[in-house]
Amino acid sequence: MSDSPAPKRKWMPILLVVSLAVNLLIAGIALGTALRFKGSDRVVAPPGFGPALYYALPKTDRKALRGELSGLRGKGSHMRKQDFSALSQALRAMPFDPSAVENLLEKQAQATAEIQSALHQQWLAQVSAMSEEERADYADRLEEIVKRGPRKHKKRN
Repeated sequence: MSDSPAPKRKWMPILLVVSLAVNLLIAGIALGTALRFKGSDRVVAPPGFGPALYYALPKTDRKALRGELSGLRGKGSHMRKQDFSALSQALRAMPFDPSAVENLLEKQAQATAEIQSALHQQWLAQVSAMSEEERADYADRLEEIVKRGPRKHKKRN
């Protein structure tokens, strides 16, 4: 018999640690997937109010609404371009003047509010012009959009 001990296998502990890590990774993925898609108990956040109102309209009404507001959007786009230029200059100014930036932010908020107000008025005019049956259909489409949640709009005719 030989007095020399059997050679040690240095790779065996490394293999066991790697195997354990892979098993934990697979278990974590399976558990995470099961928890994420846990059935119909999941609460779906409703979409934004404006987009839901818009996408529930028939396609022809959406097109008309866009056409009526295109002038406002074009003017707003030109003004935003100028405001971004002014903001860039205000951010680089030495010394920095927070009130100049605040004025630009307030100007943008006001412009956004004006466009939103015009959009609300046009939307209300369209809904007011609908028959009772058309408004009921619109309400049904709106409920469908709210159930589906944001960014899951079906294309409508």
